[in-house]
Amino acid sequence: MFAPQPRVIPPVLCYHKIERRRELGVTRLSPRRFSAQIGALAAAGWRGMSLADFTATVRGERRGSGRELLVTFDDAYRGLRDFAFPVLRDAGFSAACFVITDFAGRLNRWDVAYGGRRFAHLAWRDIERWSAHGVSFESHTVSHPRLSWVDDRRLAEELSRSRSALAVALGAPPHAVAYPFGAVDERVRAASVAAGYSLGFGVGGQWRGDLLAIPRAPVHSWSPLLPAVGPLGPLERGASALAGRCSVGTTLWHHLTG
Repeated sequence: MFAPQPRVIPPVLCYHKIERRRELGVTRLSPRRFSAQIGALAAAGWRGMSLADFTATVRGERRGSGRELLVTFDDAYRGLRDFAFPVLRDAGFSAACFVITDFAGRLNRWDVAYGGRRFAHLAWRDIERWSAHGVSFESHTVSHPRLSWVDDRRLAEELSRSRSALAVALGAPPHAVAYPFGAVDERVRAASVAAGYSLGFGVGGQWRGDLLAIPRAPVHSWSPLLPAVGPLGPLERGASALAGRCSVGTTLWHHLTG
């Protein structure tokens, strides 16, 4: 029997690309900017907690220590191995990284190539290596569809097949899923439970005690040195909400182009 869940949970940051190469999207951060943010967080007394500690905290099994946060990465881009994971390791931060399993080691052809640029994803050997260094690799589905728009059969396959692929690669199945585009409704939530997940991460929103709908603060190219937890947090949330609505265009484009 779990203890009552806390009314306030540690902040969860959601990063995407940490790359030197520029693009037209808003989720890419330069390695220098990312390093500066992690340095500023550490200097302000924040600690990057592990997914295991975060899970125990939100379940009420562990008392939080104050300035703790969870760093997460969606899509598992290859740049993380060179520009993000080493920075976190040196700062003593843990992280969770959500993998699009059918695209491990491949280019991001599931996405719209804004400006014509494609980015590579982490290969399985990279995932295995950094898993041994404290990064938790979890599911971001098989092919990154907007789960609330797919039929029941594909929904179940996206959730279960990605979980199986990670279990084969890492020796144990993941227990967390990050919903692509943050799109989750009651049907998606129920399917995630049926597939074996006990944690589900969205984007934006407020914590309402649902372990399958944990809110995260997206970090964009305009985010300050203290993303989400600094004095500009309310302004960030407003800009992020607008950017999230624009992400529907990616899904619509794929529907139109087949």
